[in-house]
Amino acid sequence: MGTRALRRIASRVGQSLVTVFVVCTLVFAMIRLIPGDPVLQILGNEASPESIKALRSQLHLDGSLLQQYGSYLSDLLHGNLGASLIQRGRPVSEIISSSVTSTLTIALFGLILGVLVGMIAGVWGAVTRRKAVNVGVQAFSILAYATPTFLFALLLVLVVALMWGLLPAGGWPGGFVQSLPYAILPAIALGVNLAPKFLRPVRQEAIDVQDTLFMEAAISRGLPRRKLNLSHVLPNSLLPLVTLVGISLGGLLTNAVIVEAVFGIPGLGSELSKAVAQRDYPVIQGITLLMSVTVIVGNLLAETMYQFVDPRARVQ
Repeated sequence: MGTRALRRIASRVGQSLVTVFVVCTLVFAMIRLIPGDPVLQILGNEASPESIKALRSQLHLDGSLLQQYGSYLSDLLHGNLGASLIQRGRPVSEIISSSVTSTLTIALFGLILGVLVGMIAGVWGAVTRRKAVNVGVQAFSILAYATPTFLFALLLVLVVALMWGLLPAGGWPGGFVQSLPYAILPAIALGVNLAPKFLRPVRQEAIDVQDTLFMEAAISRGLPRRKLNLSHVLPNSLLPLVTLVGISLGGLLTNAVIVEAVFGIPGLGSELSKAVAQRDYPVIQGITLLMSVTVIVGNLLAETMYQFVDPRARVQ
């Protein structure tokens, strides 16, 4: 990798750090704009002014916004996400660690399924000479993209779980192996929603590769089209997946929160919903910051990996 590419990567790392700082600031500011008082949520409206004042001081909510912001940044730099205002001082890091496993499991399985379906359908739709297959691939792409994730999740619960009884309708027993059957339907709901985002760019890239001069020259020399598809069309058409996976992380996490609500999975989504309803500032900040940083890091890794897999990006 050349010096220019290394400078570009270093620049992107710097931009990502600045973006993380901006996200931290926006999360802090926007959460404070939510109506309601967390102290009254804890003590109730009938609490005495003395108890309200004491609890506000204990929770460090009696200072100015600038002082709260300074404490917030200082805690982040020391790796401290704070403690829940509602869950009796339970550390936010503990809340996240106890609920992130289920979210990451269904998100990872959904991402793998979406990539596989999008890749196979995209390449198949580009190289096939059957019009019915091509029309079917495009129809699937449009239908899957237009169907909301929660609606498809509800259909899976109704048909696969309740009518056919093949898989659990919801819940999360805990433990990776025990929870695998409970992760299948949520992963399918996420994967089907993600697949069109990969399918279209992969299909277009495969079509473009087939129209190149070297492909026409290889076909004119009598090389089998199937061999050319495996050795040239397939590898080149997968290049968009490198960046698309990183870009799709934001939508993946958002949809994972929705899917958790449909299937009753105790993940980050349920914790975030409870925290918003109870004005639990530290928990909202911690989970939102985790999701935001995940998206930023995903985009950074995708752009960095692209420097390795595509030689054209290293000479620009």
